[in-house]
Amino acid sequence: MAVLATALAGAFLTPLPATAATLEAEAPDFATDVYGDPWDFSNTADVNTDEVASKAQVSSGGLRVRIAPSDGVSIVSTVSGSLPYGRDGATKPVDPTKYTHLSFSLDQPLDRHIGAVYWFTCRERSAACGGGITFPVTPGKHTYDFDLRKSSTLLGKVPWRSTKIVSFRVDPVVVAGGDAGIGKTAVFSWMRLHAAPDASRPHAALPPGKYDGFTISRRPQLVVDSPNPSEGRALEVAQGRSAWTFTSAARARGISTENARILAYDSRGMTGRNAGPAQNDPRLHLPVKPFSGSTYHRLEFEMTYDGPYSLSGAPGGGKLARLIWTASGSGTPQIGNDIVTYSGGNAGKVSIDLTAADPLDEDALAPELGWKGRTITSLRFDPNEDPGAAVWHLESVHLRADPASNTRKTTVRFHDAGWVSGTTATVAVGKGAPGTSGYRTIASGVAVEKGANAVPFALGSLPTGRYHVRVTLRHPNGTSVTSYAPAPVVMR
Repeated sequence: MAVLATALAGAFLTPLPATAATLEAEAPDFATDVYGDPWDFSNTADVNTDEVASKAQVSSGGLRVRIAPSDGVSIVSTVSGSLPYGRDGATKPVDPTKYTHLSFSLDQPLDRHIGAVYWFTCRERSAACGGGITFPVTPGKHTYDFDLRKSSTLLGKVPWRSTKIVSFRVDPVVVAGGDAGIGKTAVFSWMRLHAAPDASRPHAALPPGKYDGFTISRRPQLVVDSPNPSEGRALEVAQGRSAWTFTSAARARGISTENARILAYDSRGMTGRNAGPAQNDPRLHLPVKPFSGSTYHRLEFEMTYDGPYSLSGAPGGGKLARLIWTASGSGTPQIGNDIVTYSGGNAGKVSIDLTAADPLDEDALAPELGWKGRTITSLRFDPNEDPGAAVWHLESVHLRADPASNTRKTTVRFHDAGWVSGTTATVAVGKGAPGTSGYRTIASGVAVEKGANAVPFALGSLPTGRYHVRVTLRHPNGTSVTSYAPAPVVMR
């Protein structure tokens, strides 16, 4: 473990002392490589503050956390018993063999205290699948850097390199009830789960920037924008209805409700309030004709609600959406698993592939038919399970097919938020799942521009079918990052 005293020089963090080569490339970093968005706390997507145990907010280029007996920052989070989506650790786990070190800049006011780091290899986040370490904290702003492979002394003492990490938490300061530090603020300026330092990257702990005596140049921050799930054809449109984007009552024609009162339609979508007789079970019955679950398998919705996030069973809790359907051959409702929904700036578009894994709830009724390979005969969307008079705003809900092209050609789109002049791209396509072999390069050495980039994909001699898209960006400093499109494209 190393604790480096730091000071601010202009806009850059300056470790003291600095002894290194003049220029080095940024080391691999989990958030940069996997999200295309480093944990620099410049935007609300950097951390889901609903998953921070204490009051927290992202502002002024930092994550500000109220010091309290429970102030853990779940920087990678997951919720057991729910359908994972977005940055959930079950869909985007940490590879502990690649990202072996943790570093962060922390400004906190307390002396003679410790902080803690926890990691979990199961979604239940039980002690048996958990490990972690503690570390001493020093008042003021400092950079902390740990080799997570060296020890595991907390919970079940699961070592860092055991298996993929689905939840990762940092407690900036550990305090007990009555501690004088409760209510004060700890501020993270940045955080990195990074590769080990080596001769070419002695300052692997640090983010890119100019420092006292050396400069760290950026690695790519790649996001593949297209093909993406929202480009797939929506079921309601395919069946001759208006898109279920609820800016007007006309868009909701044919939808019936139970245990809910619809209050308005506006730019926020359909505004509803939970009502009796079963106030904790608001239901929207979506009018559909029988359809193939294997074709229309991408659930997508955007929704916000009034009040804070809570999963408790008390009024104000139950922030869980759910999909319920029937399938040909049985009238038994197929009960989908929980879909956790978040508050305020933590809310965003929810996109779930219902065929990626079993989408049924653990307590689903028999026979459990599931979604994949089934003909779906009815469809219901439940916005929450709050026993109170919850008010919610459903902007849209869709079931989509994979994006498709009927002209044997499409366009791959991507951008590099860490762009530098001289960046190049290689684009490949394949029928195998992301991470498998057999991909064919369709473009290489492509000059990447700042902002949006587009590369055409034409089948040519390739057979028709479903293709995944892989993009690799390389910066002039030799660093490269590979990412896959969030949805395949069906080429016909």
